[in-house]
Amino acid sequence: MRDLWHYIGITPAGAIAVVLSTITIYFVFGAVLRLWGQRLYSSPRSLDLAIVTVLGAIVGRSTMGHVPTLTGGLIALGTLAGLEVTFRNLRRLPLPQLDAQSRARAAVLVVAGKVQNDTLRSYGLTMPMLWSSLRQAGVSHLSQAALVVLEPNGQISVVRAGQAIHPRALLGVKGAHRVQEHLREAGHLHAGPADQPRAAPPSENATDSSPRSVPAPGQQPADQAQGEQAGPTQDGGRRQ
Repeated sequence: MRDLWHYIGITPAGAIAVVLSTITIYFVFGAVLRLWGQRLYSSPRSLDLAIVTVLGAIVGRSTMGHVPTLTGGLIALGTLAGLEVTFRNLRRLPLPQLDAQSRARAAVLVVAGKVQNDTLRSYGLTMPMLWSSLRQAGVSHLSQAALVVLEPNGQISVVRAGQAIHPRALLGVKGAHRVQEHLREAGHLHAGPADQPRAAPPSENATDSSPRSVPAPGQQPADQAQGEQAGPTQDGGRRQ
């Protein structure tokens, strides 16, 4: 029994070490993803994918202590779950929030058909990578792209030209005010309400909802024919 506990159990000192290691790695790895995660996830290069894989392996091995055991793994999982629940509840508290511009993480790659080369270089992207996403969105020319955004999760969103872009669609985008000016100059910005599209104006004949029959060629309308048959004559009689 002692031999079995040696393989799946853990000592009290080892349990404390696992908890401390998990908490440390949680904050360190969170900071790494905050700084470089968007660049790593957006790049399809094999080297970047290998770096992400190695980082995950390092995190998993660092939290398990000197000798990985089943109990140590359960303690690490419980610590991670507790941290997530704690910070999720803290986000719900009425704490002073940061400025919207400082929280913005999405970056604009193309606005009104113009490529932002500085943003491409800062995130390690190239024109072939950009065109790969544009082709997947059905864009064959830059003039067809009104807005291309690198999302915080590394995905590239493409808004095609001809679609009215409301300013609320730029929430969380870096330099949103400057992007709005470019979209307004190009005629892609929608200044109306974003809740519902405008309803079509009623037609002139929309007030009369009763169906009307259309007479065949050579025939008179039914109401006119009925009036001629039932209409009184000048001498008070009825027409035959």
